Amino acid sequence: MPSSSKKSSSRSKKSSRSKHGTSSSRHRENRDQTDAIPIAESHQDLPIVESQPVVESYGNVNPEPVFDEQHYSLLQKQGFSSGLAKALATNASSFYQRVWIVDNSGSMQIGDGHRINTVGGVIEMKPVSRWEEIQDTVIYHSQMAALLGSFTKFRLLNMPGKSVGVQEFSVGMYGNDVESELRNARMVINRTKPDGVTPLTRHIFEIHSEIRSMLPELHRTGRKVAVVIATDGLPTDDQGNGGEEITHEFVRALRGLEGLPIWLVIRLCTDEDDVTDFYNNLDGKLELSLEVLDDFMGEAKEVSKKNPWLNYAIPMHRCRELGYHDRLFDLIDERPLTKGELRDFCVLLFGTQYEEIPDPLSAWKEFISYVESRLRKEKDQWSPIKKKLIPWINVKKLKKIHGGSACVIQ
Repeated sequence: MPSSSKKSSSRSKKSSRSKHGTSSSRHRENRDQTDAIPIAESHQDLPIVESQPVVESYGNVNPEPVFDEQHYSLLQKQGFSSGLAKALATNASSFYQRVWIVDNSGSMQIGDGHRINTVGGVIEMKPVSRWEEIQDTVIYHSQMAALLGSFTKFRLLNMPGKSVGVQEFSVGMYGNDVESELRNARMVINRTKPDGVTPLTRHIFEIHSEIRSMLPELHRTGRKVAVVIATDGLPTDDQGNGGEEITHEFVRALRGLEGLPIWLVIRLCTDEDDVTDFYNNLDGKLELSLEVLDDFMGEAKEVSKKNPWLNYAIPMHRCRELGYHDRLFDLIDERPLTKGELRDFCVLLFGTQYEEIPDPLSAWKEFISYVESRLRKEKDQWSPIKKKLIPWINVKKLKKIHGGSACVIQ
């Protein structure tokens, strides 16, 4: 079975619902102040590093983004740890294209979403609609696509109407015109009003056709396509009809992606039991590499239950939303990490070589000293659990859980 991440059944309980979005600020007067609050928590304008033009021609490979110290510095100013910044660069190079299916159906008007809002340096969550939450998510990832030079398409599930005009927009197609692409992305997503049904199956078939046309280059270069489905509902047909046959057709459409070089992310915008159960159970029906992601707050709660020493901050969640995958991300909300896995996690978080990190199995005190020294070089992150800025790792809790044994604490 290919790698997948399935959420526990407790994830679907409505009492655990807490939606996350990004800051409502649309512009920033001084881009030099990007390190005031990690921009991963907002969709404030990201500085753009010029990239090479990306031509959407499946007979010619989209060039791999080129990264330098400026890219890494900007990502770290936005709250990404040293390791996560490197991981994003690697991830951008390994994907030929990202495709988002953005649910703009009528149910996205429901007001159980959340947005992180920053006022006077104080961070708080504000209630918004599901659509406002996903608007912020799309704006953030369009800016990240521009920064990384990573070709990304956004497909609205339903036609947004004549006042908006287009159902699909992209960022990173023409590297020298990313500002124009970003303006268009903001215009489309901000003007769109949620309305209509959930015809996910049709979009999957269309994406399948597009990916097949890319196959020669994907096979030649070893690159993949990330497909992100951001939705709050079960699939329907174009007339809004649902039911068992419609959901079976959707599963059949997803099966058509089996064997293709893709990574599938399902970003849920709801905690409704029937919806979360359906998507969480997909990995048992498909031979696909996929991850089912809850909203930021829901993910953070699950991680805190299994690995309470870890501050599941928004930069980590953003990495997963855009398709970055590491096996440790599959584990942190499913079971406690072992001592050996702690070493692997530090490689991911801090971006250091495996050999540089003391072995926690044989040199626990040295390992803890190493973690403490690395944390001093990283910015504190806003914790959705503690509701304040804290380090990535709570060393005191880590020592309490793992200090006395090499075994997993259940």
